[in-house]
Amino acid sequence: MLIRFSFKNFKSFKNENCLDMEATSLKEHEYNVAKTNNGDILKVSAIYGANASGKTNVLHAFEYMKNRILVNDDSKKDPFFEEKNVYSFMINDNPMAFEVEILAKNNKVYKYGFELIQDNIISEWLYEKRTNKFYLIFERGKDEIKMTQDNKISKLARIAPQTLFLNLYSKMNKDNEDFSNVYNWFVNSTYLDLGNPHFESAINNRVSLKILSDENYKKELLKFINTFDSGIIDIKVIPDSIEAVKNNNGVVNIEVIHKGENQELKALPFYLESNGTRKMFHLFDFFMDALKNGMVLFVDELDAKLHPLLTRYIINLFHNSDTNKGNGQLIYSTHDTVNLNKETFRRDEIWFAEKDKDGISEIYALSDYILEDDKNAGKKVRNDATYNKDYLTGRYGAIPVLEEFEIDYEKQ
Repeated sequence: MLIRFSFKNFKSFKNENCLDMEATSLKEHEYNVAKTNNGDILKVSAIYGANASGKTNVLHAFEYMKNRILVNDDSKKDPFFEEKNVYSFMINDNPMAFEVEILAKNNKVYKYGFELIQDNIISEWLYEKRTNKFYLIFERGKDEIKMTQDNKISKLARIAPQTLFLNLYSKMNKDNEDFSNVYNWFVNSTYLDLGNPHFESAINNRVSLKILSDENYKKELLKFINTFDSGIIDIKVIPDSIEAVKNNNGVVNIEVIHKGENQELKALPFYLESNGTRKMFHLFDFFMDALKNGMVLFVDELDAKLHPLLTRYIINLFHNSDTNKGNGQLIYSTHDTVNLNKETFRRDEIWFAEKDKDGISEIYALSDYILEDDKNAGKKVRNDATYNKDYLTGRYGAIPVLEEFEIDYEKQ
Protein backbone atom coordinates (compact mmCIF):
# COMPACT_ATOMS: atom_id res chain seq x y z
CA MET A 1 0.00 0.00 0.00
CA LEU A 2 1.02 3.59 -0.58
CA ILE A 3 1.60 5.51 2.64
CA ARG A 4 3.09 8.71 1.22
CA PHE A 5 4.17 10.07 -2.14
CA SER A 6 6.36 13.19 -2.21
CA PHE A 7 7.65 15.04 -5.27
CA LYS A 8 9.05 18.41 -6.28
CA ASN A 9 10.08 20.41 -9.34
CA PHE A 10 7.82 18.35 -11.59
CA LYS A 11 5.71 20.21 -14.14
CA SER A 12 3.68 22.85 -12.27
CA PHE A 13 4.92 21.70 -8.84
CA LYS A 14 8.05 23.67 -7.97
CA ASN A 15 8.11 23.01 -4.21
CA GLU A 16 7.87 19.69 -2.41
CA ASN A 17 4.33 18.36 -2.09
CA CYS A 18 3.15 15.22 -0.34
CA LEU A 19 0.09 13.06 -0.98
CA ASP A 20 -0.33 11.48 2.44
CA MET A 21 -2.39 8.27 2.63
CA GLU A 22 -1.78 7.72 6.34
CA ALA A 23 -5.11 8.13 8.13
CA THR A 24 -5.36 10.98 10.59
CA SER A 25 -6.98 10.65 14.02
CA LEU A 26 -10.42 11.54 12.60
CA LYS A 27 -13.17 9.23 13.86
CA GLU A 28 -15.50 9.48 10.85
CA HIS A 29 -15.96 6.53 8.45
CA GLU A 30 -13.50 4.21 10.15
CA TYR A 31 -14.34 1.49 7.59
CA ASN A 32 -12.70 3.72 4.94
CA VAL A 33 -9.39 2.90 6.61
CA ALA A 34 -7.23 -0.20 6.24
CA LYS A 35 -6.00 -1.16 9.70
CA THR A 36 -2.58 -2.78 9.38
CA ASN A 37 0.18 -3.78 11.77
CA ASN A 38 2.03 -0.73 10.48
CA GLY A 39 -0.71 1.80 11.07
CA ASP A 40 -4.00 2.94 9.56
CA ILE A 41 -3.89 3.69 5.83
CA LEU A 42 -6.55 5.29 3.63
CA LYS A 43 -7.99 3.22 0.82
CA VAL A 44 -9.23 6.13 -1.32
CA SER A 45 -8.10 9.68 -2.11
CA ALA A 46 -9.94 12.04 -4.48
CA ILE A 47 -8.14 15.07 -5.91
CA TYR A 48 -10.27 18.08 -6.87
CA GLY A 49 -9.28 21.32 -8.54
CA ALA A 50 -9.85 23.68 -11.41
CA ASN A 51 -8.74 22.86 -14.94
CA ALA A 52 -4.96 23.36 -15.23
CA SER A 53 -4.63 23.48 -11.43
CA GLY A 54 -2.16 20.57 -11.35
CA LYS A 55 -4.32 17.68 -10.10
CA THR A 56 -3.44 15.55 -13.13
CA ASN A 57 0.24 16.41 -12.63
CA VAL A 58 0.13 14.67 -9.24
CA LEU A 59 -0.75 11.43 -11.02
CA HIS A 60 1.75 12.13 -13.80
CA ALA A 61 4.48 12.56 -11.18
CA PHE A 62 3.87 9.07 -9.88
CA GLU A 63 3.74 7.63 -13.41
CA TYR A 64 7.02 9.36 -14.24
CA MET A 65 8.64 7.89 -11.13
CA LYS A 66 7.38 4.41 -11.98
CA ASN A 67 8.48 4.76 -15.61
CA ARG A 68 12.02 5.76 -14.58
CA ILE A 69 12.30 2.78 -12.22
CA LEU A 70 10.99 0.09 -14.56
CA VAL A 71 12.36 1.22 -17.93
CA ASN A 72 16.08 1.67 -18.58
CA ASP A 73 15.97 1.36 -22.37
CA ASP A 74 15.54 4.87 -23.81
CA SER A 75 13.65 3.44 -26.80
CA LYS A 76 10.91 2.17 -24.45
CA LYS A 77 10.52 5.31 -22.36
CA ASP A 78 7.25 7.16 -22.64
CA PRO A 79 7.83 10.14 -24.98
CA PHE A 80 5.18 12.07 -23.05
CA PHE A 81 7.66 12.30 -20.19
CA GLU A 82 10.56 13.71 -22.16
CA GLU A 83 12.69 16.23 -20.30
CA LYS A 84 10.96 19.23 -21.88
CA ASN A 85 7.57 18.00 -20.64
CA VAL A 86 8.39 17.42 -16.98
CA TYR A 87 10.44 20.36 -15.73
CA SER A 88 8.33 23.02 -14.16
CA PHE A 89 10.13 26.20 -15.06
CA MET A 90 11.87 25.27 -18.31
CA ILE A 91 14.51 24.53 -17.13
CA ASN A 92 15.72 25.54 -13.64
CA ASP A 93 18.88 24.35 -11.92
CA ASN A 94 17.12 22.41 -9.17
CA PRO A 95 16.68 18.63 -9.25
CA MET A 96 13.41 16.82 -9.67
CA ALA A 97 12.81 14.61 -6.64
CA PHE A 98 10.45 11.70 -5.97
CA GLU A 99 9.94 9.58 -2.86
CA VAL A 100 7.43 6.96 -1.74
CA GLU A 101 6.81 5.38 1.60
CA ILE A 102 5.11 2.03 1.06
CA LEU A 103 3.84 -1.03 2.85
CA ALA A 104 5.13 -3.92 0.74
CA LYS A 105 3.90 -7.50 0.41
CA ASN A 106 6.33 -8.71 3.06
CA ASN A 107 4.63 -6.34 5.56
CA LYS A 108 7.71 -4.17 5.75
CA VAL A 109 7.58 -0.40 5.38
CA TYR A 110 10.11 1.10 2.97
CA LYS A 111 11.09 4.61 1.98
CA TYR A 112 12.55 4.87 -1.52
CA GLY A 113 13.37 7.88 -3.66
CA PHE A 114 15.74 9.59 -6.04
CA GLU A 115 16.77 12.98 -7.40
CA LEU A 116 17.82 13.78 -10.94
CA ILE A 117 18.94 16.72 -13.05
CA GLN A 118 18.71 16.65 -16.85
CA ASP A 119 18.04 12.91 -16.85
CA ASN A 120 21.06 12.10 -14.64
CA ILE A 121 20.57 10.53 -11.22
CA ILE A 122 22.35 12.59 -8.56
CA SER A 123 21.09 10.70 -5.50
CA GLU A 124 19.04 7.61 -4.67
CA TRP A 125 18.10 5.92 -1.40
CA LEU A 126 16.23 3.02 0.18
CA TYR A 127 15.36 2.66 3.86
CA GLU A 128 13.47 0.07 5.89
CA LYS A 129 11.33 1.08 8.86
CA ARG A 130 11.84 -0.86 12.08
CA THR A 131 10.34 0.16 15.43
CA ASN A 132 9.36 3.59 14.13
CA LYS A 133 12.83 4.37 12.80
CA PHE A 134 14.20 4.13 9.26
CA TYR A 135 17.41 2.16 8.68
CA LEU A 136 19.57 2.46 5.60
CA ILE A 137 19.55 -0.31 2.99
CA PHE A 138 21.45 1.62 0.34
CA GLU A 139 22.38 5.19 -0.47
CA ARG A 140 23.74 6.49 -3.74
CA GLY A 141 25.60 9.71 -4.33
CA LYS A 142 27.08 11.04 -7.52
CA ASP A 143 30.12 8.80 -7.43
CA GLU A 144 29.46 5.97 -4.98
CA ILE A 145 26.88 3.57 -3.56
CA LYS A 146 26.80 2.48 0.07
CA MET A 147 24.96 -0.68 1.11
CA THR A 148 24.43 -2.27 4.50
CA GLN A 149 24.65 -5.77 2.95
CA ASP A 150 27.29 -5.57 0.28
CA ASN A 151 27.18 -9.12 -1.10
CA LYS A 152 27.16 -8.43 -4.83
CA ILE A 153 27.84 -4.75 -5.27
CA SER A 154 31.57 -5.34 -5.75
CA LYS A 155 30.76 -7.08 -9.05
CA LEU A 156 29.13 -3.96 -10.47
CA ALA A 157 30.88 -1.83 -12.99
CA ARG A 158 30.24 1.89 -12.98
CA ILE A 159 26.49 2.55 -13.20
CA ALA A 160 25.29 4.76 -16.00
CA PRO A 161 24.04 8.09 -14.62
CA GLN A 162 20.62 7.55 -16.22
CA THR A 163 20.14 4.14 -14.55
CA LEU A 164 18.52 3.68 -11.17
CA PHE A 165 20.30 1.32 -8.81
CA LEU A 166 16.99 -0.19 -7.67
CA ASN A 167 16.31 -1.41 -11.20
CA LEU A 168 19.81 -2.77 -11.71
CA TYR A 169 20.33 -4.51 -8.38
CA SER A 170 16.84 -6.05 -8.16
CA LYS A 171 17.60 -7.85 -11.44
CA MET A 172 21.15 -8.78 -10.46
CA ASN A 173 20.22 -10.18 -7.06
CA LYS A 174 16.67 -11.53 -7.23
CA ASP A 175 17.11 -13.18 -3.84
CA ASN A 176 17.27 -9.81 -2.10
CA GLU A 177 13.84 -9.51 -0.49
CA ASP A 178 13.99 -5.76 0.10
CA PHE A 179 14.90 -4.80 -3.45
CA SER A 180 12.45 -7.28 -4.98
CA ASN A 181 9.53 -6.13 -2.86
CA VAL A 182 10.04 -2.44 -3.59
CA TYR A 183 10.61 -3.04 -7.31
CA ASN A 184 7.58 -5.33 -7.59
CA TRP A 185 5.43 -2.81 -5.74
CA PHE A 186 6.01 -0.41 -8.63
CA VAL A 187 5.41 -3.18 -11.19
CA ASN A 188 2.00 -3.86 -9.63
CA SER A 189 0.97 -0.21 -9.31
CA THR A 190 -1.19 1.03 -12.19
CA TYR A 191 -1.91 4.43 -13.71
CA LEU A 192 -4.84 4.95 -16.09
CA ASP A 193 -4.96 8.21 -18.02
CA LEU A 194 -8.65 8.29 -18.89
CA GLY A 195 -8.34 11.95 -19.77
CA ASN A 196 -6.17 10.99 -22.74
CA PRO A 197 -8.44 9.97 -25.67
CA HIS A 198 -5.71 7.78 -27.21
CA PHE A 199 -5.19 5.91 -23.94
CA GLU A 200 -8.93 5.55 -23.40
CA SER A 201 -9.31 4.22 -26.93
CA ALA A 202 -6.60 1.63 -26.25
CA ILE A 203 -8.32 0.56 -23.03
CA ASN A 204 -11.68 0.29 -24.81
CA ASN A 205 -10.18 -2.07 -27.39
CA ARG A 206 -8.73 -4.34 -24.71
CA VAL A 207 -10.51 -7.62 -23.94
CA SER A 208 -9.10 -10.18 -21.53
CA LEU A 209 -9.01 -13.63 -23.09
CA LYS A 210 -9.86 -15.02 -19.66
CA ILE A 211 -13.44 -14.44 -20.74
CA LEU A 212 -12.94 -17.47 -23.05
CA SER A 213 -10.83 -19.68 -20.79
CA ASP A 214 -12.19 -19.01 -17.31
CA GLU A 215 -15.92 -19.48 -16.74
CA ASN A 216 -15.71 -18.04 -13.21
CA TYR A 217 -14.08 -14.90 -14.62
CA LYS A 218 -16.94 -14.49 -17.11
CA LYS A 219 -19.55 -15.00 -14.39
CA GLU A 220 -17.85 -12.44 -12.15
CA LEU A 221 -17.65 -9.93 -15.00
CA LEU A 222 -21.33 -10.43 -15.84
CA LYS A 223 -22.29 -10.07 -12.18
CA PHE A 224 -20.27 -6.84 -12.01
CA ILE A 225 -22.01 -5.40 -15.08
CA ASN A 226 -25.43 -6.42 -13.76
CA THR A 227 -24.91 -4.27 -10.68
CA PHE A 228 -25.33 -1.15 -12.83
CA ASP A 229 -26.86 -2.42 -16.11
CA SER A 230 -29.46 -5.08 -15.35
CA GLY A 231 -30.55 -5.33 -18.99
CA ILE A 232 -27.53 -7.46 -19.93
CA ILE A 233 -27.97 -11.17 -19.17
CA ASP A 234 -25.04 -12.69 -21.06
CA ILE A 235 -21.85 -11.89 -22.96
CA LYS A 236 -20.93 -13.51 -26.26
CA VAL A 237 -17.39 -13.50 -27.64
CA ILE A 238 -16.62 -13.98 -31.34
CA PRO A 239 -14.55 -16.08 -32.08
CA ASP A 240 -15.44 -18.32 -29.15
CA SER A 241 -12.06 -19.94 -28.43
CA ILE A 242 -8.52 -18.72 -27.78
CA GLU A 243 -7.20 -20.78 -30.71
CA ALA A 244 -9.75 -19.20 -33.05
CA VAL A 245 -8.78 -15.73 -31.77
CA LYS A 246 -5.14 -16.45 -32.59
CA ASN A 247 -6.13 -17.53 -36.08
CA ASN A 248 -8.11 -14.29 -36.41
CA ASN A 249 -5.02 -12.12 -35.73
CA GLY A 250 -6.21 -11.48 -32.19
CA VAL A 251 -9.37 -9.67 -33.28
CA VAL A 252 -12.27 -10.16 -30.87
CA ASN A 253 -15.84 -8.95 -31.17
CA ILE A 254 -18.15 -8.68 -28.18
CA GLU A 255 -21.92 -9.03 -28.26
CA VAL A 256 -24.18 -8.59 -25.24
CA ILE A 257 -27.41 -10.51 -24.82
CA HIS A 258 -30.44 -8.47 -23.73
CA LYS A 259 -33.86 -9.67 -22.69
CA GLY A 260 -36.30 -7.61 -24.72
CA GLU A 261 -40.02 -7.40 -25.21
CA ASN A 262 -41.94 -10.64 -24.52
CA GLN A 263 -38.77 -12.04 -22.91
CA GLU A 264 -37.17 -12.34 -26.34
CA LEU A 265 -33.37 -12.56 -26.28
CA LYS A 266 -31.49 -10.20 -28.56
CA ALA A 267 -27.75 -9.98 -29.27
CA LEU A 268 -26.39 -6.47 -29.80
CA PRO A 269 -22.86 -5.35 -30.73
CA PHE A 270 -21.08 -4.09 -27.64
CA TYR A 271 -20.19 -0.78 -29.26
CA LEU A 272 -23.89 0.15 -29.15
CA GLU A 273 -23.86 0.11 -25.35
CA SER A 274 -23.56 3.35 -23.39
CA ASN A 275 -20.15 4.93 -22.84
CA GLY A 276 -20.48 4.26 -19.12
CA THR A 277 -21.24 0.56 -19.53
CA ARG A 278 -18.36 0.10 -21.97
CA LYS A 279 -15.99 2.00 -19.70
CA MET A 280 -16.87 -0.12 -16.68
CA PHE A 281 -16.55 -3.32 -18.73
CA HIS A 282 -13.01 -2.43 -19.74
CA LEU A 283 -11.99 -1.22 -16.28
CA PHE A 284 -13.19 -4.42 -14.60
CA ASP A 285 -9.77 -6.13 -14.71
CA PHE A 286 -8.01 -3.11 -13.18
CA PHE A 287 -10.53 -2.84 -10.35
CA MET A 288 -10.37 -6.56 -9.58
CA ASP A 289 -6.56 -6.63 -9.60
CA ALA A 290 -6.45 -3.75 -7.14
CA LEU A 291 -9.18 -5.11 -4.85
CA LYS A 292 -7.98 -8.71 -4.74
CA ASN A 293 -4.22 -8.18 -4.80
CA GLY A 294 -3.87 -5.02 -2.74
CA MET A 295 -2.58 -2.87 -5.60
CA VAL A 296 -2.68 0.91 -5.85
CA LEU A 297 -4.65 2.26 -8.80
CA PHE A 298 -4.18 5.86 -10.01
CA VAL A 299 -6.93 7.08 -12.35
CA ASP A 300 -7.13 10.44 -14.10
CA GLU A 301 -10.73 11.64 -14.67
CA LEU A 302 -12.37 8.54 -13.22
CA ASP A 303 -15.82 10.14 -13.37
CA ALA A 304 -15.73 11.03 -17.08
CA LYS A 305 -18.79 9.48 -18.81
CA LEU A 306 -20.00 7.95 -15.54
CA HIS A 307 -23.14 8.79 -13.60
CA PRO A 308 -22.24 10.11 -10.11
CA LEU A 309 -23.96 7.11 -8.51
CA LEU A 310 -21.77 4.79 -10.57
CA THR A 311 -18.69 6.71 -9.45
CA ARG A 312 -19.87 6.32 -5.86
CA TYR A 313 -20.33 2.60 -6.48
CA ILE A 314 -16.66 2.32 -7.49
CA ILE A 315 -15.57 4.31 -4.43
CA ASN A 316 -17.63 2.02 -2.19
CA LEU A 317 -16.00 -1.06 -3.71
CA PHE A 318 -12.69 0.19 -2.29
CA HIS A 319 -14.12 1.43 1.01
CA ASN A 320 -15.96 -1.81 1.74
CA SER A 321 -13.74 -4.39 3.47
CA ASP A 322 -15.94 -7.22 2.12
CA THR A 323 -15.19 -6.30 -1.52
CA ASN A 324 -11.71 -4.92 -0.85
CA LYS A 325 -10.16 -7.81 1.06
CA GLY A 326 -6.71 -7.10 -0.38
CA ASN A 327 -6.70 -3.47 0.82
CA GLY A 328 -6.36 -2.05 -2.67
CA GLN A 329 -6.17 1.72 -3.04
CA LEU A 330 -7.86 4.11 -5.45
CA ILE A 331 -6.33 7.55 -6.04
CA TYR A 332 -8.04 9.62 -8.68
CA SER A 333 -8.61 13.12 -10.05
CA THR A 334 -12.14 14.35 -10.53
CA HIS A 335 -14.62 17.20 -11.03
CA ASP A 336 -17.48 15.17 -9.52
CA THR A 337 -18.89 17.35 -6.75
CA VAL A 338 -21.99 15.17 -6.25
CA ASN A 339 -19.89 12.73 -4.24
CA LEU A 340 -17.94 15.45 -2.47
CA ASN A 341 -19.82 14.98 0.79
CA LYS A 342 -19.49 13.76 4.36
CA GLU A 343 -21.55 10.66 3.58
CA THR A 344 -18.92 9.35 1.13
CA PHE A 345 -15.56 10.65 2.36
CA ARG A 346 -13.49 11.33 5.40
CA ARG A 347 -11.94 14.79 5.37
CA ASP A 348 -8.43 13.35 4.98
CA GLU A 349 -9.50 11.53 1.79
CA ILE A 350 -10.39 14.79 0.01
CA TRP A 351 -7.54 16.69 -1.66
CA PHE A 352 -7.42 19.93 -3.59
CA ALA A 353 -4.91 21.15 -6.19
CA GLU A 354 -4.49 24.89 -6.63
CA LYS A 355 -2.18 27.03 -8.77
CA ASP A 356 -1.04 30.47 -7.61
CA LYS A 357 -0.49 33.64 -9.65
CA ASP A 358 3.07 32.52 -10.47
CA GLY A 359 1.85 29.23 -11.96
CA ILE A 360 3.04 27.13 -9.02
CA SER A 361 0.74 24.30 -7.91
CA GLU A 362 0.25 22.83 -4.47
CA ILE A 363 -1.99 20.13 -3.00
CA TYR A 364 -3.65 20.09 0.40
CA ALA A 365 -6.10 17.87 2.24
CA LEU A 366 -9.48 19.11 3.46
CA SER A 367 -8.55 17.83 6.93
CA ASP A 368 -5.62 20.30 7.03
CA TYR A 369 -7.36 23.29 5.52
CA ILE A 370 -7.67 26.39 7.72
CA LEU A 371 -10.73 28.48 6.99
CA GLU A 372 -10.30 32.17 6.23
CA ASP A 373 -13.89 33.49 6.36
CA ASP A 374 -14.67 35.97 9.14
CA LYS A 375 -16.93 33.70 11.17
CA ASN A 376 -14.61 30.68 11.28
CA ALA A 377 -11.19 32.21 10.53
CA GLY A 378 -8.37 30.08 11.87
CA LYS A 379 -10.52 26.99 12.34
CA LYS A 380 -10.47 23.67 10.48
CA VAL A 381 -13.38 22.31 8.44
CA ARG A 382 -15.98 20.54 10.57
CA ASN A 383 -17.23 17.05 9.70
CA ASP A 384 -20.80 18.31 9.42
CA ALA A 385 -19.95 20.90 6.75
CA THR A 386 -21.53 20.74 3.30
CA TYR A 387 -18.30 19.98 1.44
CA ASN A 388 -19.55 20.26 -2.14
CA LYS A 389 -21.52 23.48 -1.60
CA ASP A 390 -18.67 25.11 0.31
CA TYR A 391 -16.16 24.04 -2.33
CA LEU A 392 -18.20 25.46 -5.22
CA THR A 393 -18.59 28.78 -3.40
CA GLY A 394 -14.81 29.03 -3.08
CA ARG A 395 -14.53 28.41 0.63
CA TYR A 396 -11.71 25.87 0.20
CA GLY A 397 -10.01 27.46 -2.81
CA ALA A 398 -9.01 25.30 -5.80
CA ILE A 399 -11.82 26.52 -8.08
CA PRO A 400 -11.54 28.34 -11.42
CA VAL A 401 -11.54 32.12 -11.44
CA LEU A 402 -13.80 33.03 -14.34
CA GLU A 403 -13.67 36.36 -16.11
CA GLU A 404 -16.51 37.91 -18.08
CA PHE A 405 -16.33 37.34 -21.82
CA GLU A 406 -17.80 39.78 -24.30
CA ILE A 407 -18.57 38.87 -27.89
CA ASP A 408 -17.74 41.45 -30.53
CA TYR A 409 -20.69 41.56 -32.91
CA GLU A 410 -19.35 44.37 -35.03
CA LYS A 411 -19.31 43.59 -38.71
CA GLN A 412 -15.90 42.95 -40.15
